[in-house]
Amino acid sequence: MVFEAQIDKELSTLLEPYRTARETYATLSHDPVVASLLEQANIVSITRMGYNDHGKVHAKIVTMNAIKIYNLLSNTNTEANIVREGIGDNDNAVACLLIGTYLHDIGISISRDSHDLLGVILARDILARILPSQIEDTEKIARITPIILEEILCHLGHYRATSLEAKIVATSDGTDMTKGRARIPAKTSKPDIHQFSALAVEHVEITKGDKKPIRIKIEMNDTAGVFQIEHQLVQKITDVGFDDHVEIVGTIKDGPTVTYFM
Repeated sequence: MVFEAQIDKELSTLLEPYRTARETYATLSHDPVVASLLEQANIVSITRMGYNDHGKVHAKIVTMNAIKIYNLLSNTNTEANIVREGIGDNDNAVACLLIGTYLHDIGISISRDSHDLLGVILARDILARILPSQIEDTEKIARITPIILEEILCHLGHYRATSLEAKIVATSDGTDMTKGRARIPAKTSKPDIHQFSALAVEHVEITKGDKKPIRIKIEMNDTAGVFQIEHQLVQKITDVGFDDHVEIVGTIKDGPTVTYFM
């Protein structure tokens, strides 16, 4: 898949400065248990329920966007909780972030309902198996593990996040809204506002903001995409308390520009 290859290439570039995170991602993305859970998540989401992609490609896009957001915040001297609380360095923070983003939807392999809680349950065994191969310090593992679990728990915005890492995961999850996620379910199920709105989103770009550290720009071909912005992205950002870091700009082809400063 050309699209996935492009994501892999960009992820490789983003992870280049972070040795531990790079090695952790290589281990995680090639783990057969994780791959099977993400595949099963898509079976439940797309095949059984007619919803959009929640599998491997979605996990990679969310991971990529989370690292972009983290890098932009790092340039403003905003520290991750792992760094601020003396748990580890920036490399550890990025590793923690990418694990949470890559695993955030594995709970859907059981059920879409409460998949944030179910993901925490499934992730515990994965973390217990993977983290010791990347981090030798058992105390550091013990402190990083709850942060990753918080990232998974809070990604829907049902729980207010306390760490910067968890807020980034929820935000980056909301950024994967382009029409590619809706194509399969649009063909296999009855169309609804979620599918129409997702099909209206052409492109999402994450850059340095004007009034806040991060700007998320969404390009749409129809006003239906505003539903995706307001009910997916903006809602998640405000629910987890990340609104002071993000400004959102929505542009409609041959139409107005809508700016959300929250």
